[in-house]
Amino acid sequence: MYYYNPSKASKLKFIYVVVFCMLSINFSFAQDSDPSPWSRFGLGISLPSSTLPQQLMGGVSSPLMDKNVINPFQPASAAGCNTTLFQSSINSSRNAMTEGDSSTTALKGNIGAINLIVKKPTGKTAYMLGIIPNTARGYNLVSHKTDSITGDYIERYQGTGGTARSYLGVARSFKAKKWVDAGEEDSILINNIDLQIGCQANYLFGEVVQQERLDIEDITYLDARNSTTMRHRALGGLFGLQMHKVLGAKYDKQKNFIRSTSLYLGGTFATSSTLNTDYEKLVESVVLMSGVETLVDTSFYTSSIEIGQTPSRWTAGAAFSFDSGSGRRLVFAADYMSEDWTSISDVDNEYLLDGKAVWAEASRLSTGVSFKPGLNGSGRSVFARTTYKAGFSLENYPISYELQEGEFHQLTGWNATAGFTMPLEGSRSNSSIHFGLCYGKRSLDGTVLDNSLLEESILNVQIGVSLAPFYKNLWLTPKLYD
Repeated sequence: MYYYNPSKASKLKFIYVVVFCMLSINFSFAQDSDPSPWSRFGLGISLPSSTLPQQLMGGVSSPLMDKNVINPFQPASAAGCNTTLFQSSINSSRNAMTEGDSSTTALKGNIGAINLIVKKPTGKTAYMLGIIPNTARGYNLVSHKTDSITGDYIERYQGTGGTARSYLGVARSFKAKKWVDAGEEDSILINNIDLQIGCQANYLFGEVVQQERLDIEDITYLDARNSTTMRHRALGGLFGLQMHKVLGAKYDKQKNFIRSTSLYLGGTFATSSTLNTDYEKLVESVVLMSGVETLVDTSFYTSSIEIGQTPSRWTAGAAFSFDSGSGRRLVFAADYMSEDWTSISDVDNEYLLDGKAVWAEASRLSTGVSFKPGLNGSGRSVFARTTYKAGFSLENYPISYELQEGEFHQLTGWNATAGFTMPLEGSRSNSSIHFGLCYGKRSLDGTVLDNSLLEESILNVQIGVSLAPFYKNLWLTPKLYD
């Protein structure tokens, strides 16, 4: 019988791989951009808090257990994966903004989350690491106004950058077994309850740059340029719990599986974090002549380290799964997320706000459904082994805007998603490819500049992969022999 005991060299190889993955993450990954005008306030627009497989089901993440995909926002889910996995995606978005009779369109493309799970095929413990886009800022706003003294002038607001979240975590599973009937005279032992727990250490980082310009058409007046740079960093934790309970299972007398019904429950809790920010602000007087901008003088400059805070966040959800012996599977899932930014001190986070905005309670309600046809009457067609998904979510963002004196309205939005997860043909592994479409809207009764109606429509196209090792070539597992 062949057996092995991992050597020091094998452990060093694993450490080298982990260190290389972390060092190869360029800081520019945090400089994601979103052309939304709403990204002017706070840390920017929150990017979808899940990777592509979860986005296909409306962003449901807390209760789902999938053995062949990575769910970085539920650390407990890593323990349920079959083996080592790598997962990433790319996306392209079209943002259409309409205000009255005017409209504009912006296109962008970005890389999605990069995730890795390290787990032995028969192990109960899994390790995870990765980096996920968190928030984005990419607005470019222009307002034409007239003053009785200076005459016509233009206000310009521009912002770039964003934040990302890197993480390192561990998860473990616990199983309970139960005898169920197999026909009338026999029984079979099955895993009746699966309990998974996990935790992550998170590091939030990124840079946000914003610039405000006042261009006065009368050349006798100097123009003004205000530039603000904020480099954020914060350390926090994320804890997750999942449970799978078989509600009912049926086997025939040959002990062949016929059908089952299962319940999935899950929840996460992210701790509150201290936000450290290297803050710089520069106010300059400039003059624009023949398209050339010339600096006249520096009116104000400050550099400091600001201490803010991010609030705690929790999610809770449930899912029902209906499975058959042919491989057919139907899943209904839903979860709810809450993050109360009003619970933190407005004084501590005042430097993050701009204009007439205040903090609000962020929340998201997500629902999703997935369906796998099974193999009856279709041989081993790849389409019969493909999982088709759809979802819908309603979201309240953590910012409210003052449209009139004392009248605040919270930014809200909705998203509808659809797509599929298809196994990679010929890979001889559990690798899969994901494709999804997302259409949604963000709206508020008024813009960040005046009191007219602005509506933003977003169409997002994404493609991603979840890669598992070839079954005879286990990643990060020492060979039995050469």
